Amino acid sequence: MKHLSGNSVRFLLISVCTLLAAAALLLFPMSAADGARRGIGYCLNLLIPSLFPFMVFSAFLIKSGISSRLGRFLSPVTRFLFRLPGCSAAAIFMSLIGGYPVGARAIAALYAQNDISEKEAQRMLCFCVNSGPAFVISTVGGMMLGDLRAGLILFASQILASLLLGIACRFTLWEPPSDRRESAKAEPSSALIASAADASRGMASMCAFVILFAVLVSVLIQSGLSDAFSRLLLKAGFPYAAASSLLSVLLEVTGGCMDAVVAGAPLLFLSFAIGWGGLCVHFQVLSAAANVRISRLRFTLFRLLHGLCAAFLTNLFLRMFPVTVSVFSSTDQTLSGRLSGSAPAACALFLLCMAFLLTLQKFPVLRKRNSK
Repeated sequence: MKHLSGNSVRFLLISVCTLLAAAALLLFPMSAADGARRGIGYCLNLLIPSLFPFMVFSAFLIKSGISSRLGRFLSPVTRFLFRLPGCSAAAIFMSLIGGYPVGARAIAALYAQNDISEKEAQRMLCFCVNSGPAFVISTVGGMMLGDLRAGLILFASQILASLLLGIACRFTLWEPPSDRRESAKAEPSSALIASAADASRGMASMCAFVILFAVLVSVLIQSGLSDAFSRLLLKAGFPYAAASSLLSVLLEVTGGCMDAVVAGAPLLFLSFAIGWGGLCVHFQVLSAAANVRISRLRFTLFRLLHGLCAAFLTNLFLRMFPVTVSVFSSTDQTLSGRLSGSAPAACALFLLCMAFLLTLQKFPVLRKRNSK
């Protein structure tokens, strides 16, 4: 009997998993529907309000050439800290404040315009993946924990962990700087149109993954597999809080954080969960930067390192700034997009729209299209 090749084994595993998923949808249709509705709620109330403006703004910075011009002043800093060209500064900054996939889309745009090399893009994907302040401070800290100071500590841990990983990455996949000819940058109005369209496509892809993983989590809970996994972890010696919420943390960060808070998990575990991001976020990031070839194992390893580093930093911050969260409980209120909004992002988007309207009259081609 011939041994199966690696590709045959992989195909067999994928086929079995696909059939099991189809069977689960048939056996638990109501749970799948509930999960889909919950995923849609996450998208409408959290994801779109908090990420879409940042995605448009970050893409506009790159497509309009603003990032390249700012890079001339920031190049000494980025090259000293990360061994990256100055044009990467905008992408790094937006990844710190915009949310998980915002940095990835900015990196993909820089690489597509030949502003950075593939190795530089690969290194940036290892540390330019962060949760934004709206989710960490407002949602996790304010709504879930009821303590904004806890949210601030969690967010500071994520930022510092990302920067430390970026500095560590300067020693990997490094190549001598080369003279790359930058592609021509678009006019402001054209850049805004392209940025909005690109952000819309990216947002649709992200929402699809969120809904898909919400269905997966709901089916796992209804089928009892989630409870079986938790009991297995308890027998292995895991604390109750970690055992009861680890599976959801590994899969999807929003539901994972809610489950961890309900179980009474400490801030260290929440910091790890946010730094890890969940497989749902991993797929979103890899989809957003599909034009960059990166090892999936390497990317996963750095997400794990980010979570562990953030948890360690949270422990240090708690020693310096003690925070007592008396009750770890979930909220029975619907998650609101008001806490996910960002006044600076809204102002920036408004200014971009004004710039588009003011520059529209300079381009007869656009006027002709609009008149049709």
